[in-house]
Amino acid sequence: MASMNVASMKSADIDLNLLRVLDALLDTGSVVGAAARLHLSPPAVSRSLGRLRKVLGDPLFVRAGRELVPTELAKSLRGPTQAALGEALKVLRPSAPSDPVNLKRRFAIRADESIIAVLALPLMERVRLAAPAVDIDFLRDDPNYVTHLRNGEIDVRIGVHVEEHRDTTSEVLLTDRFVAIVRKDHPLAGHRLTRRRFAEAHHVTVSPVGKRTGPIDTALAEVGLDREHIITVTSFVVAAHLVSTTDLLGSVPRTIATTMARALPIVSMGIPLTLPTFDVCLTWHDRQDDDSAHRWLREQMVDVVRDLC
Repeated sequence: MASMNVASMKSADIDLNLLRVLDALLDTGSVVGAAARLHLSPPAVSRSLGRLRKVLGDPLFVRAGRELVPTELAKSLRGPTQAALGEALKVLRPSAPSDPVNLKRRFAIRADESIIAVLALPLMERVRLAAPAVDIDFLRDDPNYVTHLRNGEIDVRIGVHVEEHRDTTSEVLLTDRFVAIVRKDHPLAGHRLTRRRFAEAHHVTVSPVGKRTGPIDTALAEVGLDREHIITVTSFVVAAHLVSTTDLLGSVPRTIATTMARALPIVSMGIPLTLPTFDVCLTWHDRQDDDSAHRWLREQMVDVVRDLC
């Protein structure tokens, strides 16, 4: 039984939806979780699991407390299932018309909230002009984005921390660096920001988990300084809004600062420390390489970033 694979399933007994259910169950380990991902009811997922068990002659998942644990056969099917879904999606998404104005398609992009705040409006404006029948869903970033690329749930992911896989491709969208931001009438605005002034300011920093220190504090420590007053928020957009109405000083990517300054009364200043730059990357699944519509969308993103920078 362990040698069975997805290709050995009888075509009369299985369909693409069962593969999607199997993939979601393998990824979430939960009928409820798989149902939420697939926008189905838990009973519907349970029925599909029953069909899969009958076709494959294996329980596939067994209870371990409140979780479903995959059997050895189920584990062996993860790769073939994702590959089969990828090939099916490739067939069902043929190349786009050569003229974008005739393109009808919906794309899904995963990215951090701050990246979406920077790219969403200019990207949608550009796309709407060239391809009015194209729609884009902007989704919150997720650590499982590679799985979502493989199963076709998303088309691209934009982010800083990139996983390298043999079936995905990443390219640098932009190289960014941190700058300081304050409100326009802040006492530090219009003055040269020294290391000591920077260290003594009341800071707002960004961390989804409340971590207050990072590369900035390492660089300050190297010159014998530290930040005494730090509050944390979960996104750069929130930080910019706080800075615009308080005496706080924020440290945000230059692209974020430039974009938010168009809507908020804030100004940016160079941070007088030696800080590393970082790359924001665009990642997609390799099956999309020859998809002309997908390639066109990636080109629009590159053009948007070029205009922003």
